[in-house]
Amino acid sequence: MADLKLVMLGSGGHARVLQSILSEVGFDLHGYVAPRDVDSILGLRADGSDVPWLGYDANLMEFSTEEFLLVNGLGSTSSLRGRASVFAKFKAAGFNFLQVEAPSAIVADSASMLEGVQVLNGAIIGPDVFIDDNTIVNTGAIIEHGSNIEKSVHVSVGARICGDVSIGANTHIGAGATVIQGISIGENCIIGAGAVVIRDIPDNHIAIGVPAQASPIEEQ
Repeated sequence: MADLKLVMLGSGGHARVLQSILSEVGFDLHGYVAPRDVDSILGLRADGSDVPWLGYDANLMEFSTEEFLLVNGLGSTSSLRGRASVFAKFKAAGFNFLQVEAPSAIVADSASMLEGVQVLNGAIIGPDVFIDDNTIVNTGAIIEHGSNIEKSVHVSVGARICGDVSIGANTHIGAGATVIQGISIGENCIIGAGAVVIRDIPDNHIAIGVPAQASPIEEQ
């Protein structure tokens, strides 16, 4: 790790949170890639210099996969497929992604987290939890014992995932939502902010309300 240069993908709000955590644990960014130069929105490095813009995503393909390690700074938008696509593209090119764990997060020793997982400030990960690649566990979120979280999921701010829950890939759990114990949520789902999920949700559904009512997501 000490010999690798960190590059942030993106420069929005989620990237700024990650930069703050990286600074707290003593990691400096070599630079960031984004659609445009955003005037050092990621703040300063340890030496007081700006975090430089390195160009567009395509410019990364000119970098050595042996020298650079990536941080996925793309947050959750209307769909998580964009974030997942970026992760898959750079993995296919041979790059690896840093796992980020905030010092204030609590992660059980028996929890298992794979490449690029990001556990932000105040989050709690219980015993025997499995979290697959490229998943965000956002500020203050809780994932309790024995839960299984697949690739590129976003467990948003303050969401509560009770024990033995299963969540499919590319699913967004909204801020403050609660998923009760033993529930299964499919792939490509959206659980609305503040929703309380008390029954299983199939793939490609949106669920809102208390208790949450599910309906199919219409294709764009």
